[in-house]
Amino acid sequence: MYMPSNSSSKETSSSGAWQGDNPLDHAFPLLIFQTILVVVVSRSLAFLLKPLRQPKVVAEILGGILLGPSALGRSTAYLHRVFPPWSTPLLESVASIGLLYFLFLVGLELDLSSIRRRGREALSIAAAGITLPFLCSIGISFIFTSHDRVGFGQFLVFMGVALSITAFPVLARILAELKLLTTEVGQIAMAAAAVNDVLAWALLALAIIHRWKQQWST
Repeated sequence: MYMPSNSSSKETSSSGAWQGDNPLDHAFPLLIFQTILVVVVSRSLAFLLKPLRQPKVVAEILGGILLGPSALGRSTAYLHRVFPPWSTPLLESVASIGLLYFLFLVGLELDLSSIRRRGREALSIAAAGITLPFLCSIGISFIFTSHDRVGFGQFLVFMGVALSITAFPVLARILAELKLLTTEVGQIAMAAAAVNDVLAWALLALAIIHRWKQQWST
């Protein structure tokens, strides 16, 4: 069996190391190795951060930074051997399936009636949670803007949205680990995060549409 990639077709299975075949040159063995590596690194960091009472998601983020281009990924040999470009689509697909199942389980524990009762509180919290970071992000963005590469307004909106959006899956993971997901505080936080995401993506969509209109008019 072969897997399509950007450069060439990759076999999904290996004949085995005893046959002189490198398993990491094949899709499924490499995926298993990547999964084991990610789990071992994230769990090791979670164990080290346990005395600091940090949620596991913090260790997982640090593990991603460590395994990614910011740390070990600076080594070209490591990057092309452990996380070659052709393996990225398969790894992202498996990660998306895992995230889908996790959010499904989160949805099973949410009480929509409680969220409706706290709708006004969630809306006010979401508005405050996105307005202040959005304005601060726009102020900071003046330092990094480049007028010759991208539209000034689009850049400010993009930076404001990127730095003020709430990561819904991350928040759900933290609340679930702290056993706060089914509490009143957790329900309000999840509802506010959902409203925050909707507003942020709406602003980002408007910025992209405005950018396209400028490109079509030129």
